[in-house]
Order: sequence, then C-alpha cells, then structure tokens
Amino acid sequence: MFLKSLLLACSLLFIAPAVRGQTAGTGQVNPPEEQNETMLDTLRRMKIKREEEEHKKVLSKGFQIKQDVEALSKDAANGRLPHSADKRLKDIEKSAKQIRTEFGGSKDEELEEPPKTLDDALKRLNEAGTQLNERLAKTSRQVISVSVVESATDIVQLVKILRTFMK
Repeated sequence: MFLKSLLLACSLLFIAPAVRGQTAGTGQVNPPEEQNETMLDTLRRMKIKREEEEHKKVLSKGFQIKQDVEALSKDAANGRLPHSADKRLKDIEKSAKQIRTEFGGSKDEELEEPPKTLDDALKRLNEAGTQLNERLAKTSRQVISVSVVESATDIVQLVKILRTFMK
C-alpha cells in the first residue's frame, strides 16, 4: 500500500509540470471578445475605404459628363448632331443614371419646358452638367442629395431630347 501511494505521488510530481507547460501563458492570446472587436474595427475601416472609393468614382463620372457635354457642343453643326455623337450621348446618359442611382433616385421625370432647338438643348445640357458637377463637389460619401438627383434626371431627359436631333 505504501508503495502504491509513493508511486502515485511520484507520478503526480512528474505529470504536473507537463500539464502546466501545455496551458496558455498569460497575455499571449487575446480573449475572444477582443479578437472580435479587432475584426469588427477592421471591417469598419474597409467599409469606409470602399465608400470613399465609390464616392471618388461618382465625382469622376460627374467630371466626365461635363467634359462630354462640352465636346458635344463643339461637334454640333447646322442644327444637327453627327452620328458619332451617339456614343457620347450614351456615355453621358449611363453616367447620369449611375449617379442618380447612387444618390437614391430612380425615376425619369419629364422636363417642365423641353428645349425646342438643338442650341437650346445643348445650352441646357451644358448648364445641367456644370450644375451637377458643382453639386457633387459639395457632397460627401455620407450625403444623399436631392439636387444631385434632379440634375442627373435633367441630364438623362436632355440626352433623350438630343437624340431626336441626330435623325
């Protein structure tokens, strides 16, 4: 009996240090709550960065619309647009619709007073493009602007009217 007790005590003395070596040391591994908080913080930063990049794309689309409108004004001659202007008109319409969607708009609303001539339509399109670009410059990634949606909708409607001057 004494021999069994002595053997048990010796085995416990040798096993105890081995068990202690297998447990995690203090401060080496963060608790699960802290790991989750770090991951959530990283996800928040990624979301903010993605939103900032999307806003920069919207701003560049607004600038591209302005440049395309100025080029269209130069291409117009004798009350007609050349057939090569169709691609530019499609690009303007596509960008304006994307901007409108980004800012929460979706419906095409008819213009109150549609222009009657090509020059009037181009002039209004130029004004709308400049206005859109200025309004976009005043927004941040967190803003939904009704004025931006209205300007984008006006551009879409003016592009549809300008297509009639190509035929």
